[in-house]
Amino acid sequence: MRYGELPLEAKCTRCKGTATIRMPSHHANFCPPCFLRYFQTAVQRAMKTLGIQEPGPLMVAVSGGKDSLALWAILNELGYETRGLHLNLGIDGFSHSSEEAVRAFARERQLPLSIHSLKETFGYTLPEIKGRTRRKICGVCGFLKRQFMNRLTVREGFRYLALGHNLDDEAGRLLGNIVRHRTQYFAKQYPLLPSRHEKVPTRLKPLYRLEAHEIVTFCRLASIKPCEDPCPLSGGATSHVFKEALDFLEAKMPGTKRDFLFSYVDRRPPPPAHPDFGTCRRCGEAAYETICSVCSLLERLEKSKKNSQES
Repeated sequence: MRYGELPLEAKCTRCKGTATIRMPSHHANFCPPCFLRYFQTAVQRAMKTLGIQEPGPLMVAVSGGKDSLALWAILNELGYETRGLHLNLGIDGFSHSSEEAVRAFARERQLPLSIHSLKETFGYTLPEIKGRTRRKICGVCGFLKRQFMNRLTVREGFRYLALGHNLDDEAGRLLGNIVRHRTQYFAKQYPLLPSRHEKVPTRLKPLYRLEAHEIVTFCRLASIKPCEDPCPLSGGATSHVFKEALDFLEAKMPGTKRDFLFSYVDRRPPPPAHPDFGTCRRCGEAAYETICSVCSLLERLEKSKKNSQES
């Protein structure tokens, strides 16, 4: 039986009314109102665990996908003052659909939104960068968006940046780091990363207790219309493989993903807030080296562009 498939006589675990939503990892079934209450409670619990209990201003990174729009919606419902921040990557078709989904969501709910483009910010679209570098484009996209989001969040006066990473994302990432023994990334798995540099806001992941299928259900019940197109540049991403491995285990043993992630996160102390960043001597942003990854990339891109013009 797949998610959402229930016999007609199924009862809601909470109110005993007619259930329409199956939740195998919780050994529960819900009616729509009780599911929405469960979803809201999960985010409230996450925010309490992360120490963000009082409603306050939050910048929300919004890509236009289901996770980021669901996050923006639920934070707004919980009373947080929010602003959406979207970066157009310049990918033909996909970026237009993503931006339109974000604009429509903000317009319908009358929420403040800031939109910028990768081209205006760094001088290149993501496809242009892909054509000039041998680096895996998903990794490049990641650190470009990370610096951009950090920069704009701080510039606009926000202390917190909320990200739409869900339980599946975090569990898949943890499995990948374990398999590849990337111990240097373990500390970044915590759902709240305190600011460790004046140019870096505190980053939090309020959806880390919610599975991808639960977010899909929330979007349907809340009439959220995300961009459902897959990124055309993400074909070689290995993160999908680790998620698929966990999906296989989850189908055989419901609750496996939750147990796997929470056995790590709930037993690990929060990462320290002391500084471990330096400052890039070129752009002034946070960096582990004297020159940040973004400036190093832009320097190589300019050299590549110059060489192609001369040849």
